[in-house]
Amino acid sequence: MQAAPVPKLIGKYRIEGEIGRGASSVVYLAYDPFHGRNVAVKQIHGYLLADEKQAAHYRRTLRNEALLAGHLRHPHIVRLLDADDDASPPYLVLEYVEGKTLAAFTARDKLLPPPQVLDIAYKCCSALHQAQSYGLVHRDLKPANIMLQADGNVKVTDFGTALSVRGETTQMLGLIGSPYYMSPEQVREESLTHQSDMFSLGVVMYELLTGHRPFEAEGEYAILYKIGTEDPTPPSVLRPELPRELDQVVLRAMAKKPRHRYAEWADFAEALVQVHRTLPLRRPQDNDAERFVQMRKLPFFEGFHDAALWEILRLGHVHPHPRGTTLMRENTPGDTFLVILEGRITVSRNGWKLVTLEPGVTLGEMAYLQPDNPMRTATAVAETDVVVLEVANAALRQASDDLQKRFDKVFIRLLVQRLMATTAKVGNWGMDSTLGLGQGTPAA
Repeated sequence: MQAAPVPKLIGKYRIEGEIGRGASSVVYLAYDPFHGRNVAVKQIHGYLLADEKQAAHYRRTLRNEALLAGHLRHPHIVRLLDADDDASPPYLVLEYVEGKTLAAFTARDKLLPPPQVLDIAYKCCSALHQAQSYGLVHRDLKPANIMLQADGNVKVTDFGTALSVRGETTQMLGLIGSPYYMSPEQVREESLTHQSDMFSLGVVMYELLTGHRPFEAEGEYAILYKIGTEDPTPPSVLRPELPRELDQVVLRAMAKKPRHRYAEWADFAEALVQVHRTLPLRRPQDNDAERFVQMRKLPFFEGFHDAALWEILRLGHVHPHPRGTTLMRENTPGDTFLVILEGRITVSRNGWKLVTLEPGVTLGEMAYLQPDNPMRTATAVAETDVVVLEVANAALRQASDDLQKRFDKVFIRLLVQRLMATTAKVGNWGMDSTLGLGQGTPAA
């Protein structure tokens, strides 16, 4: 469907340009000459009104938003200023918010610092508490419906599908909302409360913290099935810098049964404050950038694009270790692998030195490649002060398909190199080809 030309006027509002476009509406930046201010005009697509039944649905949606959101006055809720559901096409006039939706910060290379995510969630709790006080359940809370301004202020928007539990307006029935963010009771089309929005906010936090949605599948029905039956991987598995206390807060918000979530928004908000107090005021961004540049120079990551590098940097945890530290010990189980970023590591078996490893080499990846036999086959000790990137095997298995494929490719290449190296030296070493550690060396 070709986009309609930008109108010059909608009602009394002078249109300056288009801000955003969705499946059912377009949002314009406009000027209100009466009040002398910029506003956002949300107008239903004209072509959706061609069918009488469909037109009635969209007009009802817009009227619902006007009636329900019109009561709300809160610093973290986009304010409704005007509406005309009889116009053709109908439109709403909203407070203009200059900023980005949180959808801009869900990519794995665009994640916000954890303290800022907690601050955003806290403000959402406050906004949704006020909505609850008016008997409203948002029903479609997702990153695209939360605005983040340059000064850190947050605005919840789009109450078009909101539910009034007091029954003051004509309700939209059926399965309403965005599948990835629905609560289990929403999926089952049961009665909803503020705790349903709580679940959705937990999902939003999860995605902002990890760059992953907690319930991923091909097809809407598969997603809805997972929401109702599967427990998500703790966020700290996907981003090890996150404290376990934060896992507890997010996963409690996403509990399958409403009674297992926080009883009130104030309880959720207080839990966020408690975790926030344990975190540094800001993440050391400069250090992240330094590590990124360092990893980009390593041959191991030659085939990784920038987004993949940011993802593995967030999945893993960078550790400095002093000289003499034992990083892996033979005949013990292992559930991580290491990438050497700085320094040298000595690998030995039964007290015999096998090889010295330099930056850009991996060790311990056989535990990832052979999950049924995750035993270390050698001991690794820091020969100098070292810095390593440690990645949990479970975290990589939960990573994006793209990242997993890139690691599979590089690990297979290393295995082939080891086979060739071992074949050439088997007369001298007497080793088989499954010992491997990056770059044709035995693995710990």
